[in-house]
Amino acid sequence: MAANLISIDLGTTRLKVSSFSTTGRLLAQVVKRHAAGEQRADDWWRDTADALRRLDAANVLGISLSGRAGAGVFVDRVGNVLADAWPGDPHAEQLARLRAWRTETGRPLSNYGAALVAKYVWLREHASDRARRCRLALYGKDFLLFRLTGAHYTDWSSGPDAPAWDVALVRDWDLPVELLPRPALPWQVGGHLTHAAARETGLAAGTPVAVGAHDGVCANVGAGAIEPGDFAITLGTHAVTRTISTNAPAGANRFYAMPPDRHVIGGNAVLGGRALDWLVDITAGATDREQAYREAGSIAAAVPPGADGVSFLPFLGGQMAPERRADARAAFAGLRLDHGRGAMFRALFEGVGFAVADIVDQVATWCGVPNRIRLTGGGAASPVWRQILADILDHAVEASDEAVEGRGAAIFLAVALGLQADYATAAAAMVPRGKRVEPGPAAAASYRDLHARWHVVRDTMRALDGLR
Repeated sequence: MAANLISIDLGTTRLKVSSFSTTGRLLAQVVKRHAAGEQRADDWWRDTADALRRLDAANVLGISLSGRAGAGVFVDRVGNVLADAWPGDPHAEQLARLRAWRTETGRPLSNYGAALVAKYVWLREHASDRARRCRLALYGKDFLLFRLTGAHYTDWSSGPDAPAWDVALVRDWDLPVELLPRPALPWQVGGHLTHAAARETGLAAGTPVAVGAHDGVCANVGAGAIEPGDFAITLGTHAVTRTISTNAPAGANRFYAMPPDRHVIGGNAVLGGRALDWLVDITAGATDREQAYREAGSIAAAVPPGADGVSFLPFLGGQMAPERRADARAAFAGLRLDHGRGAMFRALFEGVGFAVADIVDQVATWCGVPNRIRLTGGGAASPVWRQILADILDHAVEASDEAVEGRGAAIFLAVALGLQADYATAAAAMVPRGKRVEPGPAAAASYRDLHARWHVVRDTMRALDGLR
């Protein structure tokens, strides 16, 4: 009977529970979709348990986790949820105070760590009864680790971006000693499946569970993009570019640590991947979603580069990179009466591609031009989007399957279980060859001019930043 490595990947809008062979082959996957915005941690757990039962995996060697950071969940001494991950930023004032403290004291405090502490401080100041009952603060994936094992860990990159939380943070902000999750390496066994969790998931009690990592770290590892010069572009909810560096170049946008001694440098086209979901949602109606995505790709592929004069700015949530414009707005420009959905979808694919290319260019100024580019996330499944990106970047891209973050978590699990010596060795053995897409010389040349035209549209629209 084949052995199974199970991964649980909690994203912004999707939960993916996957089963892999010890050689990295995807055996099965169950996907649960979550609405953007307010979400309940208990629903994450319910969907995880249901997905594990539906996965029906035999001979499970262990479980590992991947997930977005920042989704703070607070529980009491018996594990009841006191506060779910909330949308928006009611804790903005507390976060500003924490960042000011970081600047004034020079103490180390990651952005993810600051967000988690700020939410607790907000509870203490606005919901004191709940704050008094609060025992543990957890990031999203670490809440699932807690429900699986009762353990309270996070990985470095999701938490303090270091092996330990700064003692001054706990002292100066009067935090309960056990509030913050203990930092651990992704390939550390965090705990073992409890009898209660075993009953809900259908797995065996005592199954080891690895701590896992931030989904960006897992995506790089699952794509095999773990050496300097390796770029990974994730088309998920966001469109994120990441590369690995042995140092943190001056002025670079450093995301977080790549344990134990490297750095992840990159930039985020906020909601760049979600833009496709948005346009499908408002044009497809009740049509089957998978069919709607295929149709979007098909009709976009029938439109030549340049989308018949239509441009799309993918700033549905503002712009973070290569410049920060929080009030930037998304827009279609150049529409005529004779334009249809094909031109709009083509413009969307291209607009996200141009935004990503600008970020790739910025990261290259810090870390050097890419040796290879791996494409991950749900958008990597789109043939037309893959080709457009290759043409705009004028660089071959290698597209992974839709389980790359989960595979990264499984790679860390293989190390935790002693099946592999380290994650580099494991990645070499467990990452399959991706679908390689070469740029078309004529299309790449055309996109150089079209990219310049897109910049004109972007800069013209600056006058509308923040307009309501």
